[in-house]
Amino acid sequence: MGKKKQNYYVCSECGYESTKWFAKCPSCNEWNTAVEFTADTFNDKINTPPSEILFLTDNIREPQKINTGFKELNEILYDGFVEGAVYLLAGEPGIGKSTFLTQISANVSKDKFVVYVSGEESSEQVFQRFNRLKVKKEEKKIGLVFENSLEKIISLIESLKEKPEFLIIDSIQTIKSENFSSYAGSVLQVKEVTRYLSEYCKKRNITLIIVGHVTKGGIIAGPKILEHMVDAVLQFELEKTSGLRMLRILKNRYGPTDEILMFEMTQKGLLPISEYTHYFLKDYKNASGNVLTIVKEGSKLIPIEIQALVSKPVYGNPRRVTSGAPLDRLLMIIAVLSKRLRLPIESKDIFLSTSGGFKISDTSSDLAIAYALLSSLFDISTNNSIVVLGEIGLDGNIRNVRDLDKRIAFAKKLGIETTVIPQSKNKYNDILSVKNLSELVKRFFS
Repeated sequence: MGKKKQNYYVCSECGYESTKWFAKCPSCNEWNTAVEFTADTFNDKINTPPSEILFLTDNIREPQKINTGFKELNEILYDGFVEGAVYLLAGEPGIGKSTFLTQISANVSKDKFVVYVSGEESSEQVFQRFNRLKVKKEEKKIGLVFENSLEKIISLIESLKEKPEFLIIDSIQTIKSENFSSYAGSVLQVKEVTRYLSEYCKKRNITLIIVGHVTKGGIIAGPKILEHMVDAVLQFELEKTSGLRMLRILKNRYGPTDEILMFEMTQKGLLPISEYTHYFLKDYKNASGNVLTIVKEGSKLIPIEIQALVSKPVYGNPRRVTSGAPLDRLLMIIAVLSKRLRLPIESKDIFLSTSGGFKISDTSSDLAIAYALLSSLFDISTNNSIVVLGEIGLDGNIRNVRDLDKRIAFAKKLGIETTVIPQSKNKYNDILSVKNLSELVKRFFS
């Protein structure tokens, strides 16, 4: 196959590539970050057939599933990890990624040979964690590697008599390839090391889990191409007020995304919460500013308490403080209440929070947020528990939400006495419905 040499330049900060040298990166605007590389490019004039062509009629072997040891995790991953797949696990420092992978190693090693590569911690720290989690050494097939060089890691794996079936890299930002002159953790190193590990593991049918750091903004550090190169992205999130860890599936080539799994950190490690129905409602009280709603995360319905406090501003400019609820959604609802109902709410201090600091992005909670704000503004509460469902339009009308029937059935299962839904979809005789915000005020606060 004909090849020719070509030089190209890569920004060491953001990974921008160009065939011409640049002093200032056009992408991230950093100076003197161009690193020169030489690549082999194919001659397009020479036609070569592919190594193999497959047809839909061919008998293709389905990849096997690997039991994670967690029943709840197996469910959201559709029976476990896929053999030969590449997973990216991301999360904030100290959230429990290494603890989680230690538990995964112990569970998987019952049937598979696991190699755990630690580039951040010393051998004493890792052994101490395995001992703290009471991993029985005599029953497990776990190999521990403490190395930062990609070439040395691969050489060590190749020298093993028994080839690993499960590989963990903790973390990808600490691994460095000697083929590139940039430092470990740079965009170029992260991209090229991930690419090599992915190709290496897929050819040998090894399941690979890569740990990735996150930035201050909570997004996965490194080039965006890193998320495209893997088969699934799992991200740990910390609910700061409750201390819960939430594992969210952001990408999954083998199943649906947006699935979540909640963990509680204990001395025995991370314990999945299987019964979370009443977890966020145990401290709920019928008081002004309090209301319940039901949000949908993946295939799960989760009851959430929303609390609002509307008060006179202490200082000149009114404040908007949220915990769990998106600030931009709150600002929109405040603007609609002020414009459509002519309420003096824009000049007030407004504090909004969800139970446990649970982050909600479901627009079905709009009406519940508006109800909580009105309840606190007028200082009026109901005598019984109430669930409010609906999306608010900019015109003040209440719009339908997806899976409304399932949410209503779930609310009845919880024993909620009153449910408020959009009027356009009300086919129930025992459920209240409202058409717009004006009707909501007349029904509950006039």
